[in-house]
Amino acid sequence: MFEEFLRSFITLFIIMDPFMSVAFFLGYSKNLDSKQKDRSILIAIGVAAVLLLLFLISGLYLLNVLSISFNGFKIAGGIILLIMGVTTVLAIDISSKTENVSSGAILIGTPLLSGPGALTTIIILSKDYGLIIPALAAIAVLVVSYLMLKFAKNLQAFIGTEIIEIMSKVLGLLLAALAVDFIHAGIVGFIG
Repeated sequence: MFEEFLRSFITLFIIMDPFMSVAFFLGYSKNLDSKQKDRSILIAIGVAAVLLLLFLISGLYLLNVLSISFNGFKIAGGIILLIMGVTTVLAIDISSKTENVSSGAILIGTPLLSGPGALTTIIILSKDYGLIIPALAAIAVLVVSYLMLKFAKNLQAFIGTEIIEIMSKVLGLLLAALAVDFIHAGIVGFIG
């Protein structure tokens, strides 16, 4: 069970990439006071948590209702993850200008933390391990993400902006490799 939790945690951590969220947060929160920063972090984590929980609980049911094969979903999810990995590694900007605290926080919540890749992955993990292990792994990643956002300035001062960006690119590369495995598994599932 611990090995399954660890595998789920690492997979979700790579896909959710808190380093990318920290880099975005540092830029967008420059002119916010500490109360606004705390509020935006809570909104971001709350949005991500609700979406992950919703897809964890209802994802497989939704696939059945829409008559989408799990292997087809795995291939589609792999393609999305591959695109996300490539955009991260090549530094293609997916963010947009934010009008206010809430819109910036929601952008961190989705698509940065709980975008299509994370939502796809939580469904795949629920198929492989049931509900409890992916739920615990998601909570653990959200806690780590919360702490990284809360102490983003300290993290920036300690390791530097360049290291944060490098870590995000490394996670992007791992994400692309994970995506290829998802696509391969989906194709093998169709053939077999």
